[in-house]
Amino acid sequence: MCLLTSSAFKDTLIWVLWKPRPLDAIPTVGASGPLTSYVSAIRFMFHGRDMIQQGYRRFYDGGVFKIPMIDRYMVVVVGRKLSEELRAAPEGVFSLTQALVDMLHFDFAFGKKVYLNPVHTHLIKTKMTKAIAAFTPDLYNECIQGFEKYMPLDDSKEWKAVPCLPTCSRLSVIIINRILVGDPLCRDPEYIKLILQFIVDVFKSRMLFALLPRSLKPIVGRFATNIPSQVHLGMRLLKPILDERTKILEGSDGEWSALPDDMLSWLMASVPRDETLETMTRRLLAVNVAAIHSIRHTFSHSIFYLAVNQELIPPIRKEVEEAIAEDGWTKTAMSKLYLLDSFLKEVLRFNKDRAWSLNRKALKDFTFSDGTFIPKGTSIAACATPVHMDGSVYPDPAKFDAYRFYRLMERDNDASRHLLVKTSLEYLTFGHGSHACPGRFFAANQLKLMLSYLLLNYDIELETPGVMPERVWFEESVLPNPRANILYRKRQA
Repeated sequence: MCLLTSSAFKDTLIWVLWKPRPLDAIPTVGASGPLTSYVSAIRFMFHGRDMIQQGYRRFYDGGVFKIPMIDRYMVVVVGRKLSEELRAAPEGVFSLTQALVDMLHFDFAFGKKVYLNPVHTHLIKTKMTKAIAAFTPDLYNECIQGFEKYMPLDDSKEWKAVPCLPTCSRLSVIIINRILVGDPLCRDPEYIKLILQFIVDVFKSRMLFALLPRSLKPIVGRFATNIPSQVHLGMRLLKPILDERTKILEGSDGEWSALPDDMLSWLMASVPRDETLETMTRRLLAVNVAAIHSIRHTFSHSIFYLAVNQELIPPIRKEVEEAIAEDGWTKTAMSKLYLLDSFLKEVLRFNKDRAWSLNRKALKDFTFSDGTFIPKGTSIAACATPVHMDGSVYPDPAKFDAYRFYRLMERDNDASRHLLVKTSLEYLTFGHGSHACPGRFFAANQLKLMLSYLLLNYDIELETPGVMPERVWFEESVLPNPRANILYRKRQA
């Protein structure tokens, strides 16, 4: 009897470990065994870019591969045809929202009311984009305030050192939140610290929740993360502002134009009447995560590329000076900075925040035109960084060329086709199609504004001149070196 029981147990264990799985037919980069796949998942944490590049080379002419992650397989499509099929599939088949919920656990960080009713996303697409011109002078004033605080100038010719990424992060919070919550909250040190720490904790929670069943996330999250306490701090900081605006609204007989023109006021006018302070706070935190995480990284990368390519500074400065002289610190001036736009687009060609794009979750079974079957529940994406570094798409792709897109603008006599905000299957920094990043127009304007202010007022240099600080990759994500300093002084020439 014991022998039979032992034999039955072995047979059951073998069946559980090696039974056919829905994604078995899709080739794997790395190991795909029930146990060895976890070894590859750990390898992916530190060599993710290389593994995605390996899959891209293997299926260069179009195909599908999968990569083991700690909590799932990520299926990745290669080639324009399959990428377009993924992009064009409706939300009911391949869902961006569910992909974000699954990968970053937005349901815990922001709550179901936020991601099931993304009022804030609609406001970014509409109100925020339309308000860029009106807000640019105010955002310029916040540039002055922020730079004076975190990169103060004097008449000394000596270089001063500041940590680049932390400084860019604080500047980004102050300036961006001018259009989110207004002054004085955007300058509040406690608020700035909250936003930056919340962003870090949201991304850290992904690893914490990776192997947990969904039912345990709220319990573990409540005791093992700072997110609940951060939400409560956000509520405490936001409540006086909301109370004050409610009084203004009541005193003006419900005239919304009496309120400051920013995201907080737009939310007050747009969310359901029963929206709680907690949900409103979570919405604003969600907008901050979406806006600041990418802008602060791009700002840091850009400073490093300017510092290591000093020959780019004079022509970009000249372009900025001419535009400002003609139109002042306005959106009109920022829209004339074609060389700076080309520079930023090249920075992001090298440094898209993730090596893949078009992240989706399959809500239904789907079969691609090449016959690849994708079962319901699959996480899927398209290659991005490998496309950006493909010599058949971008000549001499390993060379950083700030004039790359500027020359294309001149060649076609049409700047709009090659601007930073223009998406395509060959340039996937902001995604593509109906789900392309709605805040990219604001982000482009803001990055130009901050870099313009920096270049007109500062000289910058690296601690080791000419040596680019090494980037940090984790899984599919890249970020600027968090420990690298930037040297600065008052502009000398």
